[in-house]
Amino acid sequence: MLWFILALGTAFFSALEAVVVKKWLSHLSRCDMLACFLGWSWPMFALYIMIRGWQPLAPEFWQALLVMLPLNILGTFIQYEAIRSAPISLIMPLMAFTPAFMIVTGFVFLGELPTPAGLAGIACIVAGSWVLNAKAANRTALLEPFRAIFRVRGSRYALYASIIWAIGAVFSKRMALAGDPFYAGAMFFTIHNALLVGGLLLTGKASWRTMLRHPVAGIASGMTLVAHIACHYISITMVAAAYMISIKRLNGVISVAMGGLFFKDENVRGRFIGAAVMALGAGIIALWG
Repeated sequence: MLWFILALGTAFFSALEAVVVKKWLSHLSRCDMLACFLGWSWPMFALYIMIRGWQPLAPEFWQALLVMLPLNILGTFIQYEAIRSAPISLIMPLMAFTPAFMIVTGFVFLGELPTPAGLAGIACIVAGSWVLNAKAANRTALLEPFRAIFRVRGSRYALYASIIWAIGAVFSKRMALAGDPFYAGAMFFTIHNALLVGGLLLTGKASWRTMLRHPVAGIASGMTLVAHIACHYISITMVAAAYMISIKRLNGVISVAMGGLFFKDENVRGRFIGAAVMALGAGIIALWG
C-alpha cells in the first residue's frame, strides 16, 4: 500500500502548495506569481540533479517531454490563474473532473467505451459539482449550479486545467517509468521551470526584483512543489495512472478544509460534501471504471 500513502501525500502537498501560493503570492500579477513560485523551486530540482549526477533515462522520457512541456506550461498558467482568482475550496475540488475526462479522452481517441461503473463515477462527479456550487447559485433552478461553474472565471479555468491534466497524466507516467521516478520528475521540472520562468523574465512579463522580494514565500511554495512531485512521480509508477490520479483528487476535500482554516471561505460544509462526492466518483472510476 506504499503507492496509496504516496498518492495521499501527493493530494496533501498539492493542496498545501495551492494554499501557500494563494496566501503569499496571489497579490502579484499572474506572471510574477508563477515566476516566484517556479523560480524559487528551480534550484531545488537542479540541486537534486547535481547531487545524483547524470542518470540514464530511456528514450521514452525525451519523447514524452516534448509533449509534456507545452501541456504542463499551459496547464500551470490556467490552474494558477484559477487559484489566484477564486476560493481554493471552490477550485481544487473541480480537479476531480480529471478521471472523468480520462474516460472521455479514452473514448474519443481510442474508442474505449466507459463501463457502467465508470458512468456512475462520472455521475458522482457531476452531482458533487452541483452541490459544490449550489449555495453560490442559491438553488434557484436545477441547472443553475452548473451555470455558476461557467460564470465564475476560476471555476471555468479549473475545468480547463483538469482536461489538460487528463491528457498529461499518461505522459507523466511514461516519463516516470523511463528511469528513477523522482530523478525523472526533477529533470522534467528543471527544464520546465527554466523555460517558463526564463521566458517570463526575458519578455519582461515578470521581474527579478519581484522574485527576490519574496524569498520566504518562494522557498515555501517551492518545497511543497518538490514534495508534491516526489510523491506523484514515485506513486504513479506503482499502480495504474487512473488509480493514482483518483487518490490525488482527494486534494479537493483537503483544500476545502484548508480554505476554511486559512481563508475563512464561505459554505465550507456544503463544499466539503460536494468535494467528497466528487472524490467518491473519482475513486469509483479508478477502482471499477
